[in-house]
This record gives sequence, structure tokens and C-alpha cells, in this order.
Amino acid sequence: MSKRLLLLCLALGVILLQGCATGKSAPAPSDMAADQEFEEAYEEENGAYPDSLEGLNRGVFSFNDGFITYVFSPIDTVYTGFFPPDVRTGFGNFYRNLGYPVRLINALLQFKFDKMGKETASFALNTVFGVGGLFNITRDMPSLQSSPEDFSQTLAVYGLGHGTYLVLPIIGPTTLRDAVGSFADSLVHPLSFVTPDSARYALIGHDRGNTASANLPAYKTIKEESFDHYTSMKDVYFQYRMGLEQE
Repeated sequence: MSKRLLLLCLALGVILLQGCATGKSAPAPSDMAADQEFEEAYEEENGAYPDSLEGLNRGVFSFNDGFITYVFSPIDTVYTGFFPPDVRTGFGNFYRNLGYPVRLINALLQFKFDKMGKETASFALNTVFGVGGLFNITRDMPSLQSSPEDFSQTLAVYGLGHGTYLVLPIIGPTTLRDAVGSFADSLVHPLSFVTPDSARYALIGHDRGNTASANLPAYKTIKEESFDHYTSMKDVYFQYRMGLEQE
């Protein structure tokens, strides 16, 4: 396996938890109406969420769910027992701060200069006063808050659709466009330049695993409350990604 292919797998790893398990608080009625209008407009233009490989996807989804239940969850129990919540939050803050170049480049490609300014100011303050980003000191500064930009969103700005929905082994749910976007983002992420290779893969793996650990409770909650777990996860994934495109 080539280094770039392995990097792609790691960069996309645990998206099942990172993307699909990302929960949102209950929106206000006006927000719900706006979201519904957006979804209806999307479906009118593109049809229902594209899933031309549903049969295969469902099989892979079942495999991934088993992996989460019987492999990742026990590991997560040890991990969360060893590292307290504040430490795990610090890890997440550090990795997010480190991903500043990815967000900056994509904001530039989308001509979102306001987000470029917010990202730069937030990165500078968190790096200098937040001990390299371990502490997110700009969290309570509304003027510096912005939604993250990635290359899939950049492709959407230039008119490229999602493509079909995919569920990949271990990697989890994505779409054709999101997979391409994640690979492109991985090429400019600072972690891709870490040497030696073993250190790079360890850091990328820890980043994805720490994010997955934070989202695991939400994933389990969605699973317990779902009539059709597969469909619920797909809906949440598309709603999350479509929500990013609106911001």
C-alpha cells in the first residue's frame, strides 16, 4: 500500500463517528423551517439523497457497526479511563488548531475573506496564548467563530454535486465528492509532513480516534432511537454536510 493511500485511509478514518455521530441541539422553529426549505430545494434539484449502492452499503454498514460495538467501544473504555475529559478536550483543541491551513486555503478558494480573517486571528491567539492550541481561548469570542471549510465544500461552491452515498469499511459514510475532498485536504494538512512515517501515522490515528471517542456517545444514542439505523445515519450525514454548505 502506498503512503498516500494509507494517508487517505487514515484521514478519512472514523468518519462514521466523526460525521454521522455529530449531533446538534434542537433548533428553533425558524431554523427548522429554513433547514426544511433547503432540503426540499436540494431534493428538487438533485433528487433524494443519492444511494445507488444501498445494498452493498448496508452490508458494509453492518460490518462497521459491529466493529464499533465489539472493537472500538472496548478500546474507548480504556482510553477514556486513562485520559480525563479535560485532557481529551485539549487533544481535540490542539488538532483542530493544527488544521488551520486546510480551513484557510479552502476559505480562500471560496473567496470567503471574512472567514480567512477569523481563522487567522483565532489560530494566532490560540497558538500564542493557548499553549500551542491545547486551550481554545477564542471559544467564547463570537466575533472569531466560523464554520470549518474543507475541499468538498469548495467543490460544491463550484457546482460539483455530492455524488452517490458510500459506506466504506472502517472508514464509514462519505460521498464521492467528500472522499475526493478529504484526500485533497490531507495533502496540505500539517500532519502529512511529519516525519518519520510512524510518527505521522500515530498522530493522525490519535487525532481521528480522539474525535471518534468524543462522538461515540452521540452515535450510540442515535442508534438506540432509530427505527432504521442505516437510514438515520445517512440522513444525519447528509443534513450535517448540507448544513456546512449553507454557512
